[in-house]
Amino acid sequence: MAQFHLTPNSIQEVLETHDEDVIVTNHEGIIMKATRISGHRYGLEAEDLIGKSVYELEKEGIFTPAVTPLVLKQKKKIVTIQKTASGSKILITGMPFFNYNGDVDYVISYSYDVSELLVIQDYMKEIEYEMAKVQEEVQHLRRQMFTASEYIMRSKCTQEAFSTARRVASLDVPVVLYGELGTGKTTIAKEMHKESMRSNGPFIEFDCATIPESIFLKELVGEQSSDTITVPGLLSIAEGGTFFLKNVDRMSLHLQAKVAKIFKEERFQPLGCEFSIPLHVRIICSSETDLQRAVSEKKFLGELYYLLNIVPITLKPLRDRIEDVSALISHFLQTFSAKYKTEKMMTDLVFTQLLQLEWRGNIQELRHVIERLVVHSVGEVIDTHDLPHEYRLPEDDFSDFTLVGETLPVILEQVEMQILNRAKKRYKTTTEMARILGISQPSVVRKLKKYTQTEENI
Repeated sequence: MAQFHLTPNSIQEVLETHDEDVIVTNHEGIIMKATRISGHRYGLEAEDLIGKSVYELEKEGIFTPAVTPLVLKQKKKIVTIQKTASGSKILITGMPFFNYNGDVDYVISYSYDVSELLVIQDYMKEIEYEMAKVQEEVQHLRRQMFTASEYIMRSKCTQEAFSTARRVASLDVPVVLYGELGTGKTTIAKEMHKESMRSNGPFIEFDCATIPESIFLKELVGEQSSDTITVPGLLSIAEGGTFFLKNVDRMSLHLQAKVAKIFKEERFQPLGCEFSIPLHVRIICSSETDLQRAVSEKKFLGELYYLLNIVPITLKPLRDRIEDVSALISHFLQTFSAKYKTEKMMTDLVFTQLLQLEWRGNIQELRHVIERLVVHSVGEVIDTHDLPHEYRLPEDDFSDFTLVGETLPVILEQVEMQILNRAKKRYKTTTEMARILGISQPSVVRKLKKYTQTEENI
C-alpha cells in the first residue's frame, strides 16, 4: 500500500483551502485541525472540536463509532457509517498518514451525509433508466428500419440480384452493389444486414459523395480531442455490425489509399491517437460506375478494388425492368392511397404512359410521381390530364393504330392487340387479365398466342 506523509505546515495549507467536512487527528485521537464546516453535522462549531479527544466525544454520544481508533489499529483506509446524536447517518472515511518511521502520525477523515449520497444514487438510477429507454428506442428503430421496407421483384434480373444477396448475406465477405441512383442499392444492403450474423449490430451508412474530403477521415476514424476523450468515428460506431460505404467510386485516390490500408490491416487509428483499434465490421459498398473500368482508367485504386469486389451484384435500371415498373406503380398507388386516406384508381392510358417513360431517377423518381398523382388529382380516377407536363407523352407515342386506309375489323384487331399487351404488362396472370377484361381465361391465352404470332410475322 502506498504511504502518505505530511509535514507540519502542509496540514494547515490543506485545511484552509478545503470546503468539505475534513478533520485531522493525531495518533492519540486528539483533533488537531478541522475545516470551517466541520462539527455542523454534530451540532457543534469547528472551534468546539479543536483539542477534543475523539474517544471522549464518542463516549458523550456525539458520534459513534469514532473512525480514528479503527484507522490507528488497522493502519489502512477505513470507510464506515457513523451515527450522530441527532440520529442522522454519515458516511465517514478515515485515512492514515505515516511518519518516516512508518508509524501513523495523523488520521484525516472526511464525511458525507448519507442523505446526499441517496440523492446521488437516485439520480444515477434515473440516468440508468433513461439510458435503458434510449437503448430500447434504438433497438426499436433498428427493428423498424429493417421491417418497414417491401421488395418488388417481378423481373428476372431483380430476383437474381436479391437471390445472390441473400445467399452471401450470412458470409462475412465484402460486397459491391452496382447500379444507377435509385435502383435499390441501399435497400438490398439493409436486407443483407438483416439476414447476416451481424443483424443485432448497427447498420451505418457512410456516403463518400456527400462528405467533404477535409473531414472525411475524421468522420471515418474519429479523433482524440484531449488526453482522455476520443471522439468516435463511424467505423467505431459500426462495431459488430455492417458498414455501408455508399458511392465508393466518388472517393478520391488519396483517400482510397488510406481506406485500403484500413481494410487490409483490419485496424484503424483515430486522428491524434497513438493507438489503433481493431476493425470488426462487415463491409458493403455501392458504386454507380464500373469499378473495374475505373481501375483500368486509373481512377480507382486496384488494391482497394480487389479488397472490396469479392461479390459484385448489379441492379439494373427501371427502364430495363418493365415488370418491376408495372408492379411498383400498383404498389405505390396503393401505398399512397392508404397514407392519404383516399381511394385512387388509374386509367389504362395513364398506366401505359408511365410504363413507356425512361425513369432516369429509377424507383425514387417513380415513387415521387405516383405520390404527386395521388395528392394532386381531383377525382378518384387519375387521368392523363393529372400527369405532370414533363411526364406526358403525345398521343401518337402510345397509340399505334390508324384510321386511314384500314378497314374496321383491322382497326379493331389493332385496338384489341394493344389492350391485351397493356393488360399483359399490368397484370401477372392470364386469369387476372381475363377477370379485368371480362372474357374467359382460355380466350385470353388464345388471343395472346394469336397476336404474338402476328407480331413475329411483321
